[in-house]
Amino acid sequence: MEGGRIARVLAVCGALGAGLHAWPAAAAETAVQTGLVGAPNAIAWPWYIGIDKGFFAASGIKLDLIYVSTPSGLVQQLAAGSLDIVGDVGVVEPIHAVDRGAPVGIIRLIGQVPPYELLAEPTIASIKDLKGKTICIGGLRDINRVYLERVMAANGLHDGDYDITVVGNTAGRFAALKSGAVDATMLAPPVNLFAEDAGFRNVGLVLTYAPDLPFSASDVSQSYARAHHDTLENLLAALDKSVAWFNDSAHRVEAVDILVKEMKSPRPPVERSYDFLRKINYFAPNSDVSRSRLQNVINAMKALGDIKGTITPDRIVMPGLAHLVN
Repeated sequence: MEGGRIARVLAVCGALGAGLHAWPAAAAETAVQTGLVGAPNAIAWPWYIGIDKGFFAASGIKLDLIYVSTPSGLVQQLAAGSLDIVGDVGVVEPIHAVDRGAPVGIIRLIGQVPPYELLAEPTIASIKDLKGKTICIGGLRDINRVYLERVMAANGLHDGDYDITVVGNTAGRFAALKSGAVDATMLAPPVNLFAEDAGFRNVGLVLTYAPDLPFSASDVSQSYARAHHDTLENLLAALDKSVAWFNDSAHRVEAVDILVKEMKSPRPPVERSYDFLRKINYFAPNSDVSRSRLQNVINAMKALGDIKGTITPDRIVMPGLAHLVN
């Protein structure tokens, strides 16, 4: 009798053990090689939030952040398959790529307005005083150039009235300004605030002159989008959560903590960066892309002679991921 009871218990335990072994293992996270420009910075804030708060992990995604020195280099690596996505790069880069036949596209705007301030030597009082001076921008064919043309034209200055030199990332442009190699440059938070604290003069907010020109986007190759559509949908949903979390003022202290840790930065400029980006409503909340605002960038690039082909917003966004709206 006792032996029979023990046999039955062992049989039940064995069945339970077999059932446990039959349960599927937890799904592994999908690694996504994600390119960003330069070094950790405030305009990539939602990516750091999504990692820190576990939004990407909850969507089954592990972001591997890879920093590339120039925006054009990011898109070149994307087109070559060395990156899965570009997390944040100027809107003009994917337009250039498509104009040249590269199979890439925008999956989401990141910066829906320009975050730049124009910082200059303390002796320069206004944008008009930049006549005959040397200005450092990110590239002769990038969003910096589009913005610079808009700012300078509004102040009566045009090509030939000033010299341009190129450094591909914000930290490098600030270094050029500090060294005296240039007279002015465009800087994004928090580096613009580092420059102000160092005594350089803020002579203009680019948003004042170009509120209709979006700044940056996330891009993907067509082949990666076809093969990983579900992963990208999950990634975009996690990114939406990150932006919503950033925009909740109750999270200000924690958001600042995240970027201070990522940048290894002093806290006060990061706090001011948070307030600045919230004030200008910088981060796009979702994957809606304004057709008219994207067309504004295309028109500005054509006016500069920057693109030659017939480019439309429909050719630039990735169908099924970004959503063109009016």
